[in-house]
Amino acid sequence: MIKTTKATEGIKSQESGVRALPNRHLLLALIPLGMAVNLGVGSIAQMIKLPVYLDAIGTIAMTLLLGMRAGILVGVLSFLIGGLLVSPVLPWFSGTQAVIAIYVALVARRGAFKNTIRVILTGIGLGVVAAIVSAPVIVAVYGGVDGSGASVITAFLIASGKQVITSVFLSGLAVEPVDKILQCLLAVWLIKGLPKTILRRFSGGLLEPNNLIKQEKQ
Repeated sequence: MIKTTKATEGIKSQESGVRALPNRHLLLALIPLGMAVNLGVGSIAQMIKLPVYLDAIGTIAMTLLLGMRAGILVGVLSFLIGGLLVSPVLPWFSGTQAVIAIYVALVARRGAFKNTIRVILTGIGLGVVAAIVSAPVIVAVYGGVDGSGASVITAFLIASGKQVITSVFLSGLAVEPVDKILQCLLAVWLIKGLPKTILRRFSGGLLEPNNLIKQEKQ
């Protein structure tokens, strides 16, 4: 009788369109992977002085795969751990990572990653948001020049007579949209590179509205 009831509940769940969440082992594997992508790619970009950051690819990808809370967890934890392994100032930017995950989750619900044009527009919007959130932190922690490729623009603007906060914000507007476009495109590319057997475990989330996985016919 119990078995019959469970089977009936399973059928009803499928008929109502409710899909199972990924199992705990898969979640525990993907969250550290997202953190590693953030720190690994971001560190390389910093070491070779690229004018972009590339430090939130994992945050964006895991938000699309696992949802907003998991994306925030990936972003914040990667920067807290990065404070011990990479740079002691990274934890100051963990709030920016949280904002990135929140923004991605909100716009993804409306299909912001459905095609390349939408991804580019999403990256531009995300870049503006990140520039606004990060500017006060850069001024407080670095005094305006953080040693990244964008610092060249900041230094030029300061030398031209603009205020430090204004220079940081304007350099952020020049660099962040390009950076976030690249990161959004790379995150989508990573997700599309995953085996379909894994992607099917994430049906019912943010992947389907963005054509990153085909909707299953009921």
